[in-house]
Amino acid sequence: MSSAVSADAAGAAPDGRTAGDVPVAEVEDLHVEFRLRRGLLGGTVPLRAVRAVDLRIGERETVGLVGESGSGKSTTGRAMLRLVEPTRGRIRLDGLDITRLRGAELRGVRRKMQMVFQDPYSSLDPAMVIAESIGEPLDTHENLTRAERTRRIEELLEHVNLSRRHLNRYPYEFSGGQRQRIAIARAIALNPRLLVCDEAVSALDVSTQNQILNLLEDIQAEFGLSYLFIAHDLAVVRHIAHRVAVMYLGEIVETGPTERLFARPAHPYTEALLSAVPIPSPRRQRERERIVLTGEVPDAAHPPAGCAFHTRCPYVMDVCREIAPPPTPVEGGGTVRCHLRS
Repeated sequence: MSSAVSADAAGAAPDGRTAGDVPVAEVEDLHVEFRLRRGLLGGTVPLRAVRAVDLRIGERETVGLVGESGSGKSTTGRAMLRLVEPTRGRIRLDGLDITRLRGAELRGVRRKMQMVFQDPYSSLDPAMVIAESIGEPLDTHENLTRAERTRRIEELLEHVNLSRRHLNRYPYEFSGGQRQRIAIARAIALNPRLLVCDEAVSALDVSTQNQILNLLEDIQAEFGLSYLFIAHDLAVVRHIAHRVAVMYLGEIVETGPTERLFARPAHPYTEALLSAVPIPSPRRQRERERIVLTGEVPDAAHPPAGCAFHTRCPYVMDVCREIAPPPTPVEGGGTVRCHLRS
């Protein structure tokens, strides 16, 4: 594999939890490319949204995927679920290569991998009562009697701390946090193995964020789920993730156990991201150095040669402009793509 999450041993979350070594989801050399039209009469150019990504998510493990907007995080998550078709690479779920599955075979594995989106209101049909929204995947994949279906929906609501009195209400009658709980209930309806959370708490206030994060941790412990947790808020990722992968311009530039990566980042881009995270202590906040990146993120349709980050890196060397750095092991776990560490 060309990048590094797969090389990590399972890490520990801040509360001391450990994740199993058995791979639930594996991605190898994943590329996702879109075609962009050049003007009304022009041809198309490739936009390389995801490039040579390797990722491994273990049993009951949460891997945080972080980076700026447009870095390829959401596209990676969608490609893993085959909501976006990969251009190249392999995707495995419990050892089964699902990259080229079609039709009934793909529908069969879809029940094992689900997604929780950023906006719970747009992901719920406003014309459906909650019982119908949660029951929809059950109708598609299960053969339940009406009584069994109702009982299952009530159980799912209980798992997300809602009750049967909510069954016949519409999405607009709920708060943002409640709607996200409903979306989670629907996502776990079929007892999936993998849950991709795409900015699942970013639209919520801080108090509600904490409630949803705690709920996700409880559900993981109860159902044995594995999470790919996509976010731009590093403080949130630190709370929930066992390991973290950092993306820049479609590539994973650093991976590692959460505590190591936050305490001793190895890539200049990771350092810059962490320097922007607020510190609760006003004195420490004033004293620490803020790393401000200059320049714009390069065009993904025309990525730079060599290291993708060299156009903004404060430590750039001549070799960075010419040769892409290979993944290098980092003391404390994980790998980094940076010539400074080679």
